[in-house]
Amino acid sequence: MASLPKMNFRHTGISTFDPDFLARFYSRWFGMVASDVGDAKAGHRVIFMTGDPEEHHQIAFASGRQPEWLGADQLSFTIGSLSELKQRAIAFHEAGVPILQQKDHGNTWSVDVADPEGNRIEIYTPTGWHVSQPTGWPLDLITESEETIRAHTQASARSSLDFMTRKEWMAQIQACIDAQRAAG
Repeated sequence: MASLPKMNFRHTGISTFDPDFLARFYSRWFGMVASDVGDAKAGHRVIFMTGDPEEHHQIAFASGRQPEWLGADQLSFTIGSLSELKQRAIAFHEAGVPILQQKDHGNTWSVDVADPEGNRIEIYTPTGWHVSQPTGWPLDLITESEETIRAHTQASARSSLDFMTRKEWMAQIQACIDAQRAAG
């Protein structure tokens, strides 16, 4: 078996009864800031929060939680490059690991798989761009070339009204984090 690429745990998604209430709690007690707020296609309100300008979000709170559900939705890991992500997706596909979703978020490319007990695991890598989240454009890591994927993402991102580079976005978020911590 080939050696595994380095992957780092980065964020979790949590289904909530009240994402705004949780966002205020995490802001007050952990110094996190909202990096994006929006509505997912399913109609759920999503608040993305971070305390690290290199991470778009470390927690994503999504409305729609039902009383019988647990809160945690997914475990997310980063991988070093689009090439490595593509290789992982192909390896999952060839091994029969259930691929739940492949998505171009504009700021990241991702593949979601199910572990043996059905838990959702996301593996993603950043692009060089930023657009407001949640965003989800079609992606096929199994058959599309890296060049095609990059070109599609760049064109889609640049056509977004809120487009900026990842570095520009990181500087904005760092200023928000600094202000939040100073207000402490």
